Amino acid sequence: MTRRTAAVLFSLAALAAPLSVSAFDEAVVRNPAALANVQSVFVAPAVLELPEGAHRFDRRSGEPRAVSPRDAESKAADLVALLKRGFAKDFTLANAPGPGVLVITPTLQTLESSRPTLADYNREPGLSHESVFAGGATLSVRMERDGEEVATLKDRYQGSFGDGSIRIGVWQDTDRAFDMWSRQLPRWVEQPKAAAR
Repeated sequence: MTRRTAAVLFSLAALAAPLSVSAFDEAVVRNPAALANVQSVFVAPAVLELPEGAHRFDRRSGEPRAVSPRDAESKAADLVALLKRGFAKDFTLANAPGPGVLVITPTLQTLESSRPTLADYNREPGLSHESVFAGGATLSVRMERDGEEVATLKDRYQGSFGDGSIRIGVWQDTDRAFDMWSRQLPRWVEQPKAAAR
């Protein structure tokens, strides 16, 4: 086999490989058969399991920055809306759990803004409005079908100052993570053979 033929075969194999296998940091499939022939999906309201932020922020401590309840609830609603939009392209959205319906329950475990929030200013009053952070989020997803847990996924997205993007929006990196997950999660559900590996 020539190098050129090997390169072409490698490229074709890479294209044929399912994208979803490595889409999430952790994936545990408990019942692969329950992921077959999914037609209806119910996206449950997001659960918030955010760590409590430090009262006084020290950039070197590694402690999480505080997120106000209002911001957390708003971002949870944004995540659910994007997930619904992502699933609506290839699945029927159910209004409630029911027989044969795959129930998706997202849980936000961290939220980090890209620009200062009111919670940041309350904790550090001298913080500049021009401050920029590498924001992000951590998501875990529980999937159930007919009352049985099917799979759990977990992923963390962390922005980087090396990505070259200008951070204008307060939740820009978090919104980027939500957009990514709204595309990856439906693809992951569509590929039960890949999910079963």
